[in-house]
Amino acid sequence: MLALLPGLYLGWGVGANDAANTFGPQIGANIISYRRAIVLAAIFTFLGAVVEGQKVFGVLGRLTPLSLEMSVVAALSAAVVVNVLTLYGVPISTSHAIVGALVAVGLIQRTGFHAPSLVRVVASMVTAPLGAGAIAYVLYRALAALSARRLGGTLAFQQTVRVAGVLVGCYAAYALGSNNVGNAMAPFVAVGLVSPAAGAVLGGVAIASGVLTFSRRVIMLVGKQITALDPVSALVAATATALTTHVFTQVGVPVSTSQAIVGAVAGVGLTKGMMAVNRRLLWLIPATWLASVAAASLIASVLFEAYALLR
Repeated sequence: MLALLPGLYLGWGVGANDAANTFGPQIGANIISYRRAIVLAAIFTFLGAVVEGQKVFGVLGRLTPLSLEMSVVAALSAAVVVNVLTLYGVPISTSHAIVGALVAVGLIQRTGFHAPSLVRVVASMVTAPLGAGAIAYVLYRALAALSARRLGGTLAFQQTVRVAGVLVGCYAAYALGSNNVGNAMAPFVAVGLVSPAAGAVLGGVAIASGVLTFSRRVIMLVGKQITALDPVSALVAATATALTTHVFTQVGVPVSTSQAIVGAVAGVGLTKGMMAVNRRLLWLIPATWLASVAAASLIASVLFEAYALLR
């Protein structure tokens, strides 16, 4: 079972980095405290992983024919990239990292690729942030119109928005667990090291552990530094992220929740004009997504070459 450690390490990184995609906006808008948010996020990411996590195992597991060595190298490479960037508080696409690593080991071993799976994953990299941004933009406009009819100033409306923000954060955490547990466990399920059910449980535990122990830095960046968020903005951003992520789970495609939340937060910001958005971060964060693919691929290549020399 030592071979499973890189997958658990990657799962921990998923939780540490991607918890921001569930409650970051709500924490930034002071809807909920950080401590309460991470407890709820940990519980619901675990539930999502256990209940629906197996739906996304197939796409990653079929991306390229895998051996146990290939799975270990790919998971370790992705985990290193994810956790280094988490240390610096940068939201990263764990889906991009593991896909980049799997593509690299597939090229090195010349095992070929399952073209439909690769196309579906690549397409999600474009549609997830755009879809979340569009949903957030439309929802915010709709809620802004509702607020303009003198409902926004009432205590009942404000309280409803806050409660909804917490509930949507739980839903987003559930969607995160259901979709991203495959990033950590799918390669090991594909080679038969663990069953799909066991992989979902172990991956869920690893993700929840990352949420509870090392998620603060990325949460604060997503919640406070991309654009100023009020409770309505936070509710909209979290809702758009949760819906986007959960839809992709239903079609079995791993998607970047980091892309979704950044797209959603940017979509909210754009309703107030480009000056309301931190344009430096809006370009810097996607650049790190591309860099994560390249870095994970490079590390996987180096590790495989080292492994070949030691055999």
